[in-house]
Amino acid sequence: MIAQTFDIESMEKSFRTNLINHLSGGKAVHLIGTFNEQGQSNLAIFSNVIHVGANPAMMGILFRPVGADSHTYKNIQANKRFTLNHIPFSLAQQAHQTSARYPLSTSEFEACGIEEERIPEFDAPFVKQSLVKIGLIWEEEHLIKSNQTILLVGKIQYISVEDSILLPNGNIDLDLAQSLSAGGLDSYYQLKKVAQFPYAKVSADPSHEPRRNS
Repeated sequence: MIAQTFDIESMEKSFRTNLINHLSGGKAVHLIGTFNEQGQSNLAIFSNVIHVGANPAMMGILFRPVGADSHTYKNIQANKRFTLNHIPFSLAQQAHQTSARYPLSTSEFEACGIEEERIPEFDAPFVKQSLVKIGLIWEEEHLIKSNQTILLVGKIQYISVEDSILLPNGNIDLDLAQSLSAGGLDSYYQLKKVAQFPYAKVSADPSHEPRRNS
């Protein structure tokens, strides 16, 4: 398939949505936990999570235009705290179900059969079954004017990583953790480590450089 601007804009809506969402390839997928102002827990699946920086440690979430059912975004605005939880393969179906439009009075933890974990060190709900849990506080946000999406940046204040998947150099074995990735809006994949290389540097000996096609 070859498509240019006119072809893309003329596509059937659901086909275009699925296609464009798949173009970026596999994306990290997380469950975001929040409390509303009444202390009701909320849980929602997100694939638009990105690394922002390591010093200070920050991560970002891209939110679609805010509407009446944007519970996660509104809860973060109200309480400034939220959690990111890796999704193990065993929770794939329940995690996907959190994307349903439950009313604000319903906790997706309960509705979707996911165990909630609360800790005294951080005031936002975690997913108990997750092997990688991150607590963040709202830092800043930016409106993308062309489509009214919002990039929200959070500063990491709490990290919990299962010892069995944490490597001595600080890497996390995502294969062993069985952390899910997402393709588009409804397809999920398991990560598999295929290679690891040393930090890339320009060699003084050109014969040691990878061969490139000319």
